[in-house]
Amino acid sequence: MTAPETTSRGSTGPTPRSAVHFGVNVRAGSKHGLRISRDTYARINKRSSIYWSREDNPTLWDAVDENYEDAEHRILTDKWCQQHQAKALENFDLNMAYFAALDSDEFNQAIESAVASQRGMVEVTDLNKWDGVSGLYVMVLDGYRQAYIGIASGMGGVKERIRQHWSRSKEFDRLLWGGVQESILSVDSFRALDTTRIYAAKARDPLSLEHKVIEAFPSKFLLNRLMGGDVRLLGLVSLLGVEVKKFRGLSTDGESG
Repeated sequence: MTAPETTSRGSTGPTPRSAVHFGVNVRAGSKHGLRISRDTYARINKRSSIYWSREDNPTLWDAVDENYEDAEHRILTDKWCQQHQAKALENFDLNMAYFAALDSDEFNQAIESAVASQRGMVEVTDLNKWDGVSGLYVMVLDGYRQAYIGIASGMGGVKERIRQHWSRSKEFDRLLWGGVQESILSVDSFRALDTTRIYAAKARDPLSLEHKVIEAFPSKFLLNRLMGGDVRLLGLVSLLGVEVKKFRGLSTDGESG
């Protein structure tokens, strides 16, 4: 039996089926590998990940009725899935072209500034030391000049939260966040080995830090789809006219508007 590969920052080469990454074992699943791939990115799943009743919004319910095979709106039609898959893959390609056009030096300067601005922020080399530790974390994906800023306040702490990102995959019907030319790829669509650096800061109440760091970080380098802060309050903030969703102006030449 082959031993898991131990990966390090900036490692390249063929993607293994298993690895020791930031001190923890990671394995490729049956549907996804350990690095993001266009081949597995938008596999069709006809089951809707969102359920709501007609009573919640009859007008919208009737408007999207043709997208479902069943009366309960739980199973999406083949036609809708095929069209959505094509749009998701087009958005994937646009994002990849956008990433390739970004400047690595500028990206690294943004990371350094974010780390320096937050008291107690350190580079994480072993996630086991962050088991059960609440705080703010920054996942860095050097190969794409992208980062994701998040918080961990549950019992599993930073270690569990990051492992959740690595093991989950974004639901098929939620791959697009807005239109084809504005949707940011979800951090949950990337895989474990795409994360090449991790920074974290201990905090009892990381919510107060998340919004500050996200808003101070150049948006072109961020995978966050929402502004930071308490998710329970974002709906109220949105009703007050504040834009809480984040989008990206993508074009065929890789530039962002």
